[in-house]
Amino acid sequence: MSQYPTRVQPGYLAPYGALPVPKVTPELLGLVRTGTVHSLAVVFYEGIPVHPAITPYSLTPRVRHGDTPEIAPVSGSTEIITMCPHTGTHIDALCHIGEWQDQYGRVAGPDQGEVRLYDGMGDTVAASEKSSFQGIDHLSIAEMPPIITRGVLLDVAGYKGVSVLPDSYTITADDITGTLAKQNTQIAPGTAVLIRTGFYQHMCDNNPAFCHAIAGLGLEAAELLVGQGMILVGADNETVEPQPPPDHDVHRFHLVHNGITHLEVLYLEELAEKQIYEFLLIITPLRLQGATGSWVHPIAIS
Repeated sequence: MSQYPTRVQPGYLAPYGALPVPKVTPELLGLVRTGTVHSLAVVFYEGIPVHPAITPYSLTPRVRHGDTPEIAPVSGSTEIITMCPHTGTHIDALCHIGEWQDQYGRVAGPDQGEVRLYDGMGDTVAASEKSSFQGIDHLSIAEMPPIITRGVLLDVAGYKGVSVLPDSYTITADDITGTLAKQNTQIAPGTAVLIRTGFYQHMCDNNPAFCHAIAGLGLEAAELLVGQGMILVGADNETVEPQPPPDHDVHRFHLVHNGITHLEVLYLEELAEKQIYEFLLIITPLRLQGATGSWVHPIAIS
């Protein structure tokens, strides 16, 4: 792997799966009516719930105020932070999820095939050809452009008349169409769809359901949204889709087969409370070479 692979030269932006090169258009600016900016990120803190396989957030002071009297009268403080890029509010790179497939592209097991990744053009490529000790040299998060697009909130919990969806609840296509009708909202080509399940409340309460009994988007509902032009999907939970089972069929459908990435662990309570269902969405992933995701601070401008 070269220091700067051709596709991630500083300043260079290209389409990334379903995501286009960002461009601010009059249509996007027309989504801004009041100019109010809404933060969609959760706060990172020691003890934030994460999947057991993920390195948790940890902050260690490196230099404390008063430790460097030789530079007086100024004083500075710094710290070291460690965490997996899939901690807290984050976005998945397309290389984050692969699928075991046989030589005919059918889902298979480890004894029958190999792991395949989305290739950027609607097909797949062998993960073994793209991985090294430096990470993944193929559609890593460094290649993802900034995202500036139309965003739509689907408050599924609100549609169902609850503050939080039941544990492991699978959101159906009927739930999606019902939510759209109740909100008088439409999905159009180029739309990012953010799903509110209410599971942010479980994160705040440190409820084990946040990591182990996730309510989320079912495959049938995912297929409906892709058919309507969705290019990005996010949710206020850890996986977008329900857990268990852990087969990640929605991740595989979106990332491996359609080049559609996931935005996870969002704060959507304010938008839902104010019934803001359409907005200008801005997300700026960090350009982390070889990484499978990035912490982000998405904003919605209404």
